[in-house]
Amino acid sequence: MTDFPEETKKSEFRDRIDQATDDAAQKVRDEAEAATDAVTARAEYEAATAANAADAASRQFEPGSLQAQAADHVANSLQQVAGALRDTDLNEAAGKVSHFARENPVLFLGGAALLGFAAARFLKASDPATPARRADDADPWTGHVTGIQRAATVPASPAGPTATAYTNGRSTA
Repeated sequence: MTDFPEETKKSEFRDRIDQATDDAAQKVRDEAEAATDAVTARAEYEAATAANAADAASRQFEPGSLQAQAADHVANSLQQVAGALRDTDLNEAAGKVSHFARENPVLFLGGAALLGFAAARFLKASDPATPARRADDADPWTGHVTGIQRAATVPASPAGPTATAYTNGRSTA
């Protein structure tokens, strides 16, 4: 059986494409693993730093006080998190999460939704672009229900010491 030169070229071309694809996939896997390792190392560092800060805070309180015990508990928990981040293989953890999701899909989706809501709430609360609420805005009696914006004090009149005028044009004495 003889191969035609054209068939041989196609076969060699396919082999080169397959090899290039395999090389590219391996490179992507290696870069993803390196990025994951960097993120894990950073998270471990942050957890350890927070644990050290909580430990230092616990020493600022009176020994045995509720605050010192709480800070110690936080420090120990964060040290455990840092150790878990250091010791856990992310591929194994992803496999466990995947297995849990297949076994308990409703619980997994509910937990994912709850985690998403919590993350959105955290990000919204820490957004520096969100303007701070004024004290007047927090007062339930400023007129948001009736449409009256805010009351302003007008100078004294002959009728009495002060009068209150509302921004929508209505006034009271």
